[in-house]
Amino acid sequence: MTTSVIVKQLPKSGTLETFNVYILNTPVFYAKVHDVKFKYQSTTDKEYSLTSFVDEETKDKLLDEVMINKTFAQVGKDKTSKAPRRIKYPLSSQVEEGKTNYDVVDGLFGFTVAKPEFSKAGNKMSVNVIDKDGEAFTQDIGNGSVCTLKLFGYKNVEGQLTVTLDTVQVVEHVPYESKGGDGSVEDDVLGSYKVKKAEVKAEEEEAPAPKAKPAPQPEPEDEPDDSLPF
Repeated sequence: MTTSVIVKQLPKSGTLETFNVYILNTPVFYAKVHDVKFKYQSTTDKEYSLTSFVDEETKDKLLDEVMINKTFAQVGKDKTSKAPRRIKYPLSSQVEEGKTNYDVVDGLFGFTVAKPEFSKAGNKMSVNVIDKDGEAFTQDIGNGSVCTLKLFGYKNVEGQLTVTLDTVQVVEHVPYESKGGDGSVEDDVLGSYKVKKAEVKAEEEEAPAPKAKPAPQPEPEDEPDDSLPF
């Protein structure tokens, strides 16, 4: 699979250099772009995010020319930095049967890009999600879907480009499959039936329980960047 990148510099906002970065034909995993999830190891702050996979040429351009402030890991080879170290994006031969694998992006390099739920000013933010015709795309995006990403970026004090998600265009959609299935249960006594989930009161939806832990999430490649100018 061949990916590519296009960079467009935007008019200066004061002394701040800003850019739009387009990553074309990139397979994505763990796309959480219609609603937010808890940030890694947080029970309060939330974000939109996805993991994008690019070929070596695109990875080198992003690092050497665009100077994107991200860390990349090659599928099936590169390990996490924190102990216990493990393959960041394992192949099916490297994980137990039934566990998530990255066979469809074997040989590519992955990185995670996100967008906080709220701006520095406290305004609610969102990610634009569209189809090939520019119409709103409302379905959940499954692992392995091919997308074009539009990222907003600005140069930080070290000259690197800090980026956040702006728009996701779904080019080839893979339907999302929940690990929980469709709620069907096979019971020796009761037979087949579906579990009805308990309804959550509206006022409780936004406030996590004080001692509740968020569901396990893929470890991010990069530390959270709190220097966003918005």
